Amino acid sequence: MLLALTGGGGSASAEPVSLTQKYTCKFPIISNDAIEAAITTDMPNTMKVGETVPEYDIKAVTKVSARAAQGLGVMGAVTLEGRATADVVVTQPGGDGTLPIKVVNTVAKAEIPNPAAAFEVTATGKSPGGLLTWGKAGDAAFDVKGLKLHNMIARDAAGKPVQLPPNGDEFTAECTLDSGQKTLLHTMTITGDGGTDPTDPPTDPPTDPPTDPPTDPPTDPSDPTDPSAPGATAGGSSGGDSGPSGGTGGAGSSDGSGSSGTQLDTQVTGGSGALAATGMSGVGLMVAAAGGLGAAGIAAFHYLPRRLRRDDEAV
Repeated sequence: MLLALTGGGGSASAEPVSLTQKYTCKFPIISNDAIEAAITTDMPNTMKVGETVPEYDIKAVTKVSARAAQGLGVMGAVTLEGRATADVVVTQPGGDGTLPIKVVNTVAKAEIPNPAAAFEVTATGKSPGGLLTWGKAGDAAFDVKGLKLHNMIARDAAGKPVQLPPNGDEFTAECTLDSGQKTLLHTMTITGDGGTDPTDPPTDPPTDPPTDPPTDPPTDPSDPTDPSAPGATAGGSSGGDSGPSGGTGGAGSSDGSGSSGTQLDTQVTGGSGALAATGMSGVGLMVAAAGGLGAAGIAAFHYLPRRLRRDDEAV
């Protein structure tokens, strides 16, 4: 018996693959008889995660022995038809387990040769499609593990079913795979290009940390070196001139105009204002005030005696 599988619903990149197996089947009348199944199909070498395995057109050619033809012939059978089912096991990639499927073919009516000789029976069908979607990347394997002939009908020349003891109009031939036979029909590589593996943890898109705009350190208004500090220029100038001005005021009191007191007040006020503006400490302010009082005392020392003498002369 020759069994051929031809893929017709797969990828355009499908390649022909083949497997030859020997079975022993139990037929009516003759009991056990050896058959040979040469299995071929067109299947893609690769598929992608997320893709669903399509259905494939099947063609099965069964090669029956001359002994089987002789046993059918003696019962008046001239034709044979029915069904053949192959047991296929799909091993899924990534440890997702196995999936057993049955590929059912319809055996077309074939003539039984007379005199008896070996003959072939051709079957066609489709593998089940849309049942399996690849969930993980890796290698998938397709193994043929068994074969069964069923709903087989032998007909006479008038087209009536021939009774084949111990069966009725139909018979079933259970087939057993001979020891040492290979089962691997095809290995397919499943790539991860078609989607996301559902077992993988979600991946967040990379994000850059927020970038703070560059900031200049705050300017201390008390920094005397900062040209933008309030009163840095004026205050510094006034504070620096306060000492000499006090001295000048003392010397200028000889004209008796009394302007020295006003000048002292201005310098003290200006100096203390500058000190306050530049943020100097209270100690600095006290030192400046003491300097101003000292200058006022010197001015009074010169000014009061002269005022008294003028008053005496006036009298």
